[in-house]
Amino acid sequence: MATSTTQASLQGGSWVQTGPLTFNHALAASGTFQQISEVPALTIPYAGVWWVSYNAYTGMNVRAGGALGVRTALFNNGVQIPGSEAMSNLATAADLGIQTTAAHTLLHTFAAKDVVTLQATAYGNGEAAFIASDDNARTSVMAHWVSPGF
Repeated sequence: MATSTTQASLQGGSWVQTGPLTFNHALAASGTFQQISEVPALTIPYAGVWWVSYNAYTGMNVRAGGALGVRTALFNNGVQIPGSEAMSNLATAADLGIQTTAAHTLLHTFAAKDVVTLQATAYGNGEAAFIASDDNARTSVMAHWVSPGF
């Protein structure tokens, strides 16, 4: 699948978002988070409380008797944001594949110039896992400023 990205954009001064994006990012079942490089990082323009939401189109292929999962989370300046995790997993007695869209929404306080990234990890003994974005389902990150937080 061809990979292309649209840079993050600032809309109306209080809204930042990615997309729409088209990519397929393979995940090794390592249990270690990795940045989904095709999803542009969002730079928070000013401090305060932000409503942050993301969705991640995940896929897994599992052979008979296997199990595989994909965890996604948002990171702020390289540190996982607690409560931003979403998970999809599959265990099967027969060869099977599944595609889902994991999503999460939360409130978080950011400083100006904080950098928000989407990261994911696969775990288990399945054949393949990925994060993708295309005309079937989208992966995106968005944040909306709620208040100055003081």
